[in-house]
Amino acid sequence: MAAGGACGSGGTGPAQPSLDFSGPAALNAGVRWSPNPPALGFDAAELTLTDTTGAAVTGLTLTMLPWMPAHGHGTSTTPTVSETATPGVYVATPIDFYMAGQWELRTTIAGAVDDTVTPAIELQ
Repeated sequence: MAAGGACGSGGTGPAQPSLDFSGPAALNAGVRWSPNPPALGFDAAELTLTDTTGAAVTGLTLTMLPWMPAHGHGTSTTPTVSETATPGVYVATPIDFYMAGQWELRTTIAGAVDDTVTPAIELQ
């Protein structure tokens, strides 16, 4: 997987989002994982961002911090988040899920809309 590429193999992406979430302000977001479901090791997340009318939101800058709230630490690898050619779709890679447990992707969004979202996943 390369930054800016699709999550999954063959460009098809994961079959279903594993969770949906909304930021506290003006954005709605969905996330898909590669692999799906996420596994220990290096993963990728595909975030789809829309406004309250469902229109794709483009031209944003996203920063992501993988975080284990139970342990109070993140990872030594900072994911790169890139906008794809598909409007409103951003890919973050590599996400280093190096141990089992609850992980959060603390994501800050800046641009025409400023927001934060924190998708969470439990890894076995």
